[in-house]
Amino acid sequence: MLLAPLFSPDDLRRWRSCERRFWLARHRLQRGEPMTALQPPPDPDVALRASFPHADTVAPPQTPSQWVQAMGHTLDCLDSDEHLPEGWAILGACLTSEDRVQVRIDVLGAAPGGGLRLYKVRHATVGDDSDIDTVALWTHVAARCGFAVQGAGLLLVDTDFVYPGHGCYAGLFREVDLRPVLGTRPVAQWLGSMRHCERGAEPAATPGPHCHQGEGCEFAASCNACAPPRRARRAGGAGGPLQFVPAAATVARAWPHPRHCLRIDTIGMAVPVWSGTRPYQTLPFQWSCATEAADGQWTEQHFLADGQGSDPRRAFAETLLRALGTEGAVLAYNAGFERNRIRELAQWFDDLAPALDALQARIVDLFQIAREHCHHPVMAGSWSFRAIARAVAPELDMDVRLDPALGERANPTAQSVYALMQKPGQRLAVRHACREALQAHGQRETVVLRRLVGVMEGAGE
Repeated sequence: MLLAPLFSPDDLRRWRSCERRFWLARHRLQRGEPMTALQPPPDPDVALRASFPHADTVAPPQTPSQWVQAMGHTLDCLDSDEHLPEGWAILGACLTSEDRVQVRIDVLGAAPGGGLRLYKVRHATVGDDSDIDTVALWTHVAARCGFAVQGAGLLLVDTDFVYPGHGCYAGLFREVDLRPVLGTRPVAQWLGSMRHCERGAEPAATPGPHCHQGEGCEFAASCNACAPPRRARRAGGAGGPLQFVPAAATVARAWPHPRHCLRIDTIGMAVPVWSGTRPYQTLPFQWSCATEAADGQWTEQHFLADGQGSDPRRAFAETLLRALGTEGAVLAYNAGFERNRIRELAQWFDDLAPALDALQARIVDLFQIAREHCHHPVMAGSWSFRAIARAVAPELDMDVRLDPALGERANPTAQSVYALMQKPGQRLAVRHACREALQAHGQRETVVLRRLVGVMEGAGE
């Protein structure tokens, strides 16, 4: 008799969210159809190695034969008679229990009083219930393999950490002990229920928030129960061009030239790459500006930080000051964001502070004017930048476009593309593609601002 594929943490996550999702995934696996991992294993990055400088790394296995090799590698590391130095661990330890569960543990190391301790790594400040479930499953498998697990927890990012530079990431992660709550996870009982579910008929769907969490359920298209409700739209269909009341034209025509349409992009990285910065600190990496002279001519300027260079904030501030000069209106959408970034730059650089502070009085918030003086059915009651873009530039695709083959997800954000660009050791071809995608994204955003200003000026004509 052929045995079903071994259970994994992904199976547990699917079963805990929806039995139908688990059943469909398991039956696909039994037919030999691949399933995408819900949580791909994290790369043992430089920051993690700083916490475990003497770690052995087990490469992520992709095939059954590679799993056998990975388990052999793990057991060889655990069977060593050598003295284990402080900071030793196995990153990506692979184990299979006799009750047919297969796991790859992020960090498996030696506990201070003997035995082992294991950790799930999260590049986040908090964990969730699925993290506790995963750690409970890992603990179960390690125990069934005959290992004494003395500690189990999460490694979360400590936002008080300040990166000193030079690759020194010791202290980036803080430990959260999960031993007090692991007893609330009856893993052995769950595994029995999962086997019973797998052998039974297809379960009924159980719709709820889990249907759309994360990337969403991979079986949503065939499940009427979890189909999202259609978003309510204002009456009138797509409607015609965006219309402003005539009072908006009076306001817009009073803006002094040169007029600068400004957009700023920022990132908050879990693992900081510039010295003196903290995890998730909001840091600007790109500005895009379209400037209209008094004669109606437009010029484009752009800045994008070199992802693998030094701290770009000063270059960001200096180039922005040169682009905006000392005269004219600075037009932004939801301008509180731009104001805050410019204020932060002034706090970082005392010598640039007077010029940066002077920009504040020149900033005009187009969002406030649009919200008070116009509406359009295609915006569906939203005043986000994307909603206004649908109204003034419907032909523009506001998504960041990058070939998924380069290593990014199908619908990336500007932040994720920049993170991909600045990844240590990144290939030049990938960095070049990321740069082009980000610059094109910034240019499309300034086109939207230009269109919006034009519509405001022509209100009532």
